[in-house]
Amino acid sequence: MIIRKARGAVCGFIILAGIVCVSARQPAKSLVLDHVRLIDGTGGAPVDDGRIVIRGDRVTAAGPAASTPAPAGSEHVDLTGTTVIPGLIDLHFHIENDPRMALRQLGNGVTSFRDPGQWNEKFVELRRMVAADGLPGPRIFTTGPHIDGETPAYPADSVIARDPDEARLHAETSVAQGATALKIYFRLPLASAKAVIGVCDERKIPCTAHLEILDARELIAAGLHGIEHITSFGISVVPRVKAEVYRQAVLRNNDARRDGRYRLFADANLDSPEALALYAVLRQRRPWVDATLAVFERRADKPAEGTTPEMARVMVSGFSKMKQLTYRVSREGARVVMGGHTEVPFAARGEAPWRELELLVDSGFTPLEAITAATSVAAGFLYRDKELGTLRPGFQADLVVLRENPAASISAVRTVERVMVAGRWIDRVKYLGY
Repeated sequence: MIIRKARGAVCGFIILAGIVCVSARQPAKSLVLDHVRLIDGTGGAPVDDGRIVIRGDRVTAAGPAASTPAPAGSEHVDLTGTTVIPGLIDLHFHIENDPRMALRQLGNGVTSFRDPGQWNEKFVELRRMVAADGLPGPRIFTTGPHIDGETPAYPADSVIARDPDEARLHAETSVAQGATALKIYFRLPLASAKAVIGVCDERKIPCTAHLEILDARELIAAGLHGIEHITSFGISVVPRVKAEVYRQAVLRNNDARRDGRYRLFADANLDSPEALALYAVLRQRRPWVDATLAVFERRADKPAEGTTPEMARVMVSGFSKMKQLTYRVSREGARVVMGGHTEVPFAARGEAPWRELELLVDSGFTPLEAITAATSVAAGFLYRDKELGTLRPGFQADLVVLRENPAASISAVRTVERVMVAGRWIDRVKYLGY
C-alpha cells in the first residue's frame, strides 16, 4: 500500500528518566519510508534516494532504496523530495515552569532533551501531560539540581555542598532519584567538584559542568566529561592575572559575569600559551562541549535594550570570539553538541535549537557536522549512542522529515513536515499549539 505523505496515527507512551515505555500494541507490519534523502546522523554523505524500514519502535534497515529490501506486506510512505534526519537531541533545555515548551520543541523535531540542573519534581507536570493526553515523546533526561557551593548562583535550582563529603552525598542522592547525569555549578570548590566527578565515574553516568570561575583545564584533566557553555572556557584562555580579576568579581557578585564574560572574550587570544595548554588537555581527554551560543548571541544591528554603545561593541566582539573558540575546540579534540537553552535573544518560542544549529554553521561547522552534533554526538553525551542519534538498524525510530535539504543549508531544519518518536508519528499541530 502506498500512502503519499499521509499523516500517521498517534500512539502515546510514558517517558521516565530517558526510558520510553511503549504501548504493548505494536504494528503488525513494517513501515517503509521511500525515496527520501537520508542523512543518518553518522556524519556520512546523504543518500539521495534512500529507504528507511521501521518495525515497532526500531529502525530495521536504512540505506539506498535500490539496495534496501522492503519486507513483504509493508506499509509504504512515499516521501519523494524530502530529507529525513534523526530526531534532534537538545542537551541544554531548561524546563523552568513551562513544561509545554518541551512539547512545542518536539513539534519542531527535538525528540530528546536533557535539563542540565533542575529538581525532579519540576517534571511531574510534563509527565502527567504526556500520560493524560496519550502523547508520544519527548525522551526526558535529567541531572537533578545543580551541585553548587555556598552563595549559589541559582539557589532555587541548587543544592549546596560545603565540602567533598557533602558533594558526594548530594551526587548519590540525585542518582538514586533517577538523574542520568550530574551537573557541577561554578561556585563548587575544586575538591568537591572532583568528588562529584568520582560519583559519576562509579555510577557510569556523565558529569557536566558550568565552570565560569573554575579552570576547565584542571577539571577536564581530572575526568570531567562535559562542559556547559563556551563561556566556561573563559578563564582558561586568558593570562592568570586577568582570569583572577574576573574570578574575584564573580565571587563578589554573580551578575558580574553578565558583561564581564564578553569583556573577557573580546580581549582573549585564542593562540595564547594558556589557550594552547587547554587544547592539549582537550586532545587528551576529548570532552563533550555544549556551547549554547544562541543564549550569548549579540548583534551590532540589534543591541540589547539599555546597553551602552561601547558595551554593545564589546558584546559583539566577545560573541564573535566565542564562536571562534567553539569551532577551535572542536578541531582540538572536543566533541561539540547542541544545546538550545530554551529562551534566547534571536529565536522564537521553541526555536532555540534551530538557532543554535545555525550559529554552529556560522562558527565554521559544515551543515552535516552541525546535524551530527545534534544527533549521534549528542547521543554519546547521554551515554545512549547504541540506541539514539542515528538511523541505523537496531536504533530507536526517532526521526524528522524536512521539506528542504539541511546539507545544503542548515536553515532547512526549520522546514519540518513530520516528526516520529519510537516509530510513531506525532500530531505536530497539537504540539505546536503548546
